[in-house]
Amino acid sequence: MLKLSSSLSIPSFYLPYLVGAVHCPSTFTTAVAAAAGKLSAEPHFMADYLVASCGLSPEKAAKASKSLRRITSRQQPDSVLDFFKKHGFDDSHLKKLVYWNPRWLAFNVEKTLVPKFRVLHDLGFTGPDLTHIVMSNPVIIDHTLHHIVSKIQVWRGLLGSDEHLKKFFKGNRWLLGPSIEKTIQPNLSVLKDCGISDQRITLLLKDRPGFIVQKPDALRALIDRAKGLGVHPGSTMFHWALWVLYKVRQEKFDAKLEAMRGFGWSEAEFLAAFRKAPVFLTISVSTLRDKIDFLVREAGCTPSYVARNPVLLTLSLAKRLIPRNRYLEALKSKVLHGGQYDVRTAMVSSEKRFLQYYVLRHVDKFPELNELYAESFERKDAL
Repeated sequence: MLKLSSSLSIPSFYLPYLVGAVHCPSTFTTAVAAAAGKLSAEPHFMADYLVASCGLSPEKAAKASKSLRRITSRQQPDSVLDFFKKHGFDDSHLKKLVYWNPRWLAFNVEKTLVPKFRVLHDLGFTGPDLTHIVMSNPVIIDHTLHHIVSKIQVWRGLLGSDEHLKKFFKGNRWLLGPSIEKTIQPNLSVLKDCGISDQRITLLLKDRPGFIVQKPDALRALIDRAKGLGVHPGSTMFHWALWVLYKVRQEKFDAKLEAMRGFGWSEAEFLAAFRKAPVFLTISVSTLRDKIDFLVREAGCTPSYVARNPVLLTLSLAKRLIPRNRYLEALKSKVLHGGQYDVRTAMVSSEKRFLQYYVLRHVDKFPELNELYAESFERKDAL
């Protein structure tokens, strides 16, 4: 059960990382000014440092150094760069980090960076995975530890496990940035108000987590658009319709409608197909053309039959449609004696069911079917 509230509870797992960090927000810490009588830093030494140690151009270094004038020696920025290098960050990573926010070079490593990296390490992020999540979500460096842990807890609750959480952060950028209170929670409430269950929300987010970080007003507009196209909120396809409309803007939607008209569909058939299998709209026009052409010319379907069974368009042409059709055509001549089979039933069946129903039940009488089946799926060339 997904449970979010304005007051997020932090499990004991994270408490050690918060000790000592509650009163130390992750804004940049300044070095203590040198005591009277001690050697002060050279006026522009950080500009030279940024060029030599971070790879910045002299112009960018001069601009960036203005926010680092309180650093009195290179020991401070060295400690930050050394910390990142020990965790697998190379020179190109460091250059980007410093370019994004040079003030990070003034951070207290032990108080600011170590606790955050320890949390990430305990979640399973090490080596390249650790580098990727930080470079993709640099807010990790900037935000407080409490803020980061809270967001990680929310995403863990949405995705269901640390395994999915890790996969999520590896494949998505900038997703620790959006506000929980202003964006994620309102969007979850909007989806639930439409009758979309927690299970379907989780399923949707595992595939497209970025969907939940759009602006709430944009999500409401998508819902209105889906309803206007005849997709009922109670439909099992409603959440997929929202996802498709999130990806396929109005102009592309209209272009797909015109393309399908060219393939022999009416507008009514197009909209009915969308309500049954909205995901087919994410497929390119050229791929749709190839699939429809094959289904009509080789599998004996009419354009209207394909429109009534749009799930056929979501199947792989090379891995499913062609090899199964090749086998079934041969089967017709041997077993069905020229009779017909239902294309949709045959094509959408699982591999296990297809083997049992179309191969094994006939193999005693026609033992050559085993070889025929194997040959049909070994050949990758199109008919």
